[in-house]
Amino acid sequence: MIGSKIHTIYKTSTSAAKQSLTVFIIYLDREVHFNNHRLSHLLQLLRSSAISSSSMTSQSSKDNGDDKHKKSSASCRLAPQIMLSSINAWAAQEKNGLKDFIKAQLKVAVVLTVAYFGNVYEPAYPRNDNHAPQMFWLVNGFLAMAALWTWTWKASPASRTGGHPRVVILGREQTEEWKGWMQWAFIFYHYYRVYYVYNEIRVFVSAYVWMTGFGNFLYFDKKGDFTIERFVSMIIRINYFPLLLSYFLSVPLELYYVVPLHTCGFIMTMVSCYIAVLFERKCGFGYWKSRTSAVLVSLVAHILFYETPAVDVLLYFSKEIHFRFQADKYSAWMGLASGLLWGKIGEYMQWDLHL
Repeated sequence: MIGSKIHTIYKTSTSAAKQSLTVFIIYLDREVHFNNHRLSHLLQLLRSSAISSSSMTSQSSKDNGDDKHKKSSASCRLAPQIMLSSINAWAAQEKNGLKDFIKAQLKVAVVLTVAYFGNVYEPAYPRNDNHAPQMFWLVNGFLAMAALWTWTWKASPASRTGGHPRVVILGREQTEEWKGWMQWAFIFYHYYRVYYVYNEIRVFVSAYVWMTGFGNFLYFDKKGDFTIERFVSMIIRINYFPLLLSYFLSVPLELYYVVPLHTCGFIMTMVSCYIAVLFERKCGFGYWKSRTSAVLVSLVAHILFYETPAVDVLLYFSKEIHFRFQADKYSAWMGLASGLLWGKIGEYMQWDLHL
């Protein structure tokens, strides 16, 4: 029923009106879980926008200069309505709406409060004095026993064509488990100052950055979601809490160097995948040719930056950032390339399973 209403309104609108209607149609398509009253209100706003835009278009055909001015004025008048309707609709959501947002910020406030008082706690000793390798291995042993105790096995679902279960390489469950173990190691490595496992921790950091390229490539290659919304939401997701933590604890952001590494890795992967899509659409490349070309373009860009004096631009931020970026300069790119090969490796595993 909603679709028929939108279709009728859209069909009876002029081309100028359709430009403004498209914004609402996309919005309604994403928010169809709202109640009928909310949808009716938005549809009424949609209809009034169409009528307003239609009348402007019919009269503006006499004067092209006036047409541009009226379209601009209509857009200016419509923009606050779009924004207000979006905010009202978001606030009314039962899930991920205003209530959930407030709850999430309260949780963040509690964590920041605990971190702040823990950081200024007077009896605390300097962190370098807490050198206790035995405790590091002890807590890791406890974690290993807990992992074995709670170990569960679940068969992979059957393939789309039926038959045998699929063999999933580095699926979500595996990568989440992997990240969890590495996070545990990061925390207790720093807490107990176990200097002699530095190289292993460096590998873990690189693996974490590798996952940024790997996971985001699979997402963009499958979804093709290169919207501003996706970009902004990821930038906020990666940087929001670290920025707050850095501010409230008066700690330089460079100590959370993995955050800019993840941010740049995400941007690099998004741009590379978008280039692949352009190769496919504009140049007529096939899937493998377009993706491989984009991966190679990304590699050349990495080489031109990291293997030339251009990398010294990072010194404007800090020597720590300069060092950390060079230590993991190809990690996200390797994840990007691995994501490209992931499908083929999975196909081989399915074939090998039936031998």
